[in-house]
Amino acid sequence: MKVNHYKVIIVGGGPAGMAAALQVARRTPAIAQEMLILEAAEHPRPKLCGGGITFHGEAQLQQLGIRIDVPAFQVSKLMFRLAPHNFVINQPNAMRIVERAAFDAALARAVTDRQLCLHSNEKVLDIGLEGDGLLLTTTCGCYRADLVVAADGANSTIRRKLGLRSTLGVARLLRVLVPVPPAEQAAWATHPVLFDFSPVRAGIQGYAWDFPCIINHQPCMNYGIFDSRVVQQPRKLRPGNAAGEHGHLKQVFADYLQERKIDIEAVELHGHPVRWFNPKAEFARTRVLLTGDAAGVDPLFAEGISYAMEYGAIVAEAIEDAFLRNDFSLHSYRTRLLTHRLSMSLRRRAAVARQFYRFRHPWFWSLLWQAAAIAPAVVNQAIGAALDVLPPAHKRQ
Repeated sequence: MKVNHYKVIIVGGGPAGMAAALQVARRTPAIAQEMLILEAAEHPRPKLCGGGITFHGEAQLQQLGIRIDVPAFQVSKLMFRLAPHNFVINQPNAMRIVERAAFDAALARAVTDRQLCLHSNEKVLDIGLEGDGLLLTTTCGCYRADLVVAADGANSTIRRKLGLRSTLGVARLLRVLVPVPPAEQAAWATHPVLFDFSPVRAGIQGYAWDFPCIINHQPCMNYGIFDSRVVQQPRKLRPGNAAGEHGHLKQVFADYLQERKIDIEAVELHGHPVRWFNPKAEFARTRVLLTGDAAGVDPLFAEGISYAMEYGAIVAEAIEDAFLRNDFSLHSYRTRLLTHRLSMSLRRRAAVARQFYRFRHPWFWSLLWQAAAIAPAVVNQAIGAALDVLPPAHKRQ
């Protein structure tokens, strides 16, 4: 059987993989000509996600030199809740909510428009070192590569097959999509995005969300819940819930939906893990490096798209260095990553997440919410900028 050889194989055709490919093409066109991207499905494919593209994500797209025009809900109002307190931030063009299937498909088109090689419907089954390279076995055949980029998500096959040391915990997401009736679409058009941190009182280390969105050109609401599990606790069943942690998360979400007159059993429920960034994790091994969800993303808001794309420039730099030096140990990737702005932002969010999510009754945060509710808008916008949720003042429109 013929085994084709590539300098670089990127496993995963989501934002992390596509951004890495585009950055390699931008930085080292010669290497990009001998690069292959493997995507297990075919675009557009469904993907569980809140779909938020923040100013940070828009900056990454601008850096890649691409424009993604897909149907989106443009956000101008953000509401943060820790019941019974709310505070609102009004910010034009604060973010846009996209359908991940359409967004990822547009990224894939940007890649193929640049004559980069993308194989769809080809899943990686195995990987291993062989001589002076790597051998990958897929559902369609075998390939050899000098270097592999694992952009295959929180359940990374590459990470698992090679036994790379992981983070201590993996977060969980649940989500439903609900069409908006025509009679309610006028109100939907001005709906704020809601980040509701009230579930911390039920032991959830995260928040629930209400995101207006457009799915297949139909106004919808994206309702979800995120449990970071960033604070390690003894493993035990929740009181009065024989299903344990997973059942408890579903029950809290069911109660949240019931407040919106939605029966969780009457809608299609989707769940997915999220790997949060931990600087102690293993990000690379000889000839293999991790990016995006496979490496770890935001444990505070579970923001994935923006950070996944930001990894791309670091990946491309490490790839260029490996080929220039003919050194595929990739020891420098960890240093590049941990000293980059991306890592600093993720660690800042992780520190906030650990302080916030460790308490079921966070009295300090309740006071902060009360203060934020009466604070001048500039104060709340500064808090949003410090957490990279909103653009800094000098970048606001």
